[in-house]
Amino acid sequence: MNGAPITTLVVDDEPLARRRLARLLARESGFTLLGECASAAEALQMELPAPELVLLDVRMPVQDGFALLQRWREQGVSPCVVFVTAYSEHAVLAFDFDAVDYLLKPFDEERFRKAAERARTAVLAVRARRQQAGEAGASDPGNWPLRGGHAERLLVAEDGKVLFLPVREVEFVQSAGKYVKVFAQGRCHLMRQPMHELEARLDPRVFVRVHRTSIVNVGQIVEMHPLFHGDCELVLRRGTRLPLSRRYRGHFERFLVAG
Repeated sequence: MNGAPITTLVVDDEPLARRRLARLLARESGFTLLGECASAAEALQMELPAPELVLLDVRMPVQDGFALLQRWREQGVSPCVVFVTAYSEHAVLAFDFDAVDYLLKPFDEERFRKAAERARTAVLAVRARRQQAGEAGASDPGNWPLRGGHAERLLVAEDGKVLFLPVREVEFVQSAGKYVKVFAQGRCHLMRQPMHELEARLDPRVFVRVHRTSIVNVGQIVEMHPLFHGDCELVLRRGTRLPLSRRYRGHFERFLVAG
């Protein structure tokens, strides 16, 4: 890997877990370990450069991993994060913090290697964007592999598992209170993220808001039927019907070419 080694911090309250993570990291090329911390407080007190990557446990005494990340954000520090935990139920919240990966204990060396590769890709993308922007330093919130500034994968939880859903497979998205429903390949996935935040991560050349509650992949649209007062109905490949509000019709019409 070109460039300086990726500076990495391990934060886990279990000594055996910390040592194992450090040992596995040492086997991967292109990483350097800044240190190991047994708590969020210890990580906040370390007099070290801001890490580019953190291998982070979720459940720790006093402050959990999410509290640590929130404190860092308040300080302007946003490293790439691989969560390492025995609890799958935190996966949805992990997405709110732009997790690169979510390692469920126990995991084997091969699974760790995949997480390290995802982290490597994410950090190098952050470095490239900072270099293009003429900025210095390692802190940047761009923790997911992006193409042109837009997400290529979404992290969703399903049946106690964490799935990495390619954005190209998303057919449409609908708001559901504090969650959004992501429909892909005929299945529905829940994500705990406001609609407007997810919309900002999607490529506007592919996804368009058609209603206050709906975003659609324009490649999935096969028919459009006029309704009353300027509203329309869109029909997708799988037969799903979505409203196109006249309020958002102007956004949609840029995708249309008159025959």
